[in-house]
Amino acid sequence: MPNIGVNNYTVSGSFAGVPIGLSVSNLNISTDIGYDVVAGFGYSFNKNLALEFEGGYIANSIPSYSGSADLTVGGVSVLSASGVTVPLAGASITQIPLSLNLVISNPDLSFRPMVGIGFGVCPTTLNLGTYKWDLSTVGAGVYDIEMGSYSACPFMVKLKTGIGYSFTPNFDLGVRGYVNILTGSNFGGLQTDVYSVVGVNANLTIRF
Repeated sequence: MPNIGVNNYTVSGSFAGVPIGLSVSNLNISTDIGYDVVAGFGYSFNKNLALEFEGGYIANSIPSYSGSADLTVGGVSVLSASGVTVPLAGASITQIPLSLNLVISNPDLSFRPMVGIGFGVCPTTLNLGTYKWDLSTVGAGVYDIEMGSYSACPFMVKLKTGIGYSFTPNFDLGVRGYVNILTGSNFGGLQTDVYSVVGVNANLTIRF
C-alpha cells in the first residue's frame, strides 16, 4: 500500500475567549508491506466471459505519519513546523474490499491468462495507535497518547490480471496481481481524494 495522502484540514476553537486554530498540511500516512487473502465465486456466460463477486481482507501496519502544522492563537502564528515525522506504535489499516468483476479468460489453454475489472466498496478501519510523547527532558515524564481509530467506506475500482497453469480442465494454479483504486474516504475528518492498494497473490481456481 503506497503512502496515503490526506487532504489539508483545520481545527479551530477558543480558550478564555481567545480563538485558537491548528492547520495541518502535506499529511502522509506511511504503511509497511502487509498481507491479504481473496476469495470469490462467479458465473460463466461462455467459456471466455464471466461475472464474479469477490471479497477479501487486507492488513498493513503504519509506522508513522508526516506533515506540516501551524498553530495560531488570536490570529497570530505561535508555532510552525514542516516535514515533521510522528512515529506510531500499534497503528494499522485494515480493509474488506468487496467488488463485482467482469473477467475475461481462456480455459482452453494450458497457460491461462486472465484480465478483469470490477467496481465495489471497501470498508476500511484506520487505527492510528499510540504516540509516545517524551517530556523527560523537561522533567515531565513520558506519556502515551491514544491517536484514535477511524472508519470509512470508499468507492473502489478494481483492476486485475494474472496467469495460471491448468492441471485439469477445471483446476489451475497461478499468480494474480491487482490494483484497488479507492476514492472518497472520510476518516472522521481525515479525508483522502484517491489512493491505491497493490497486491500479488498465489491463486487457485476451480471450475464446475
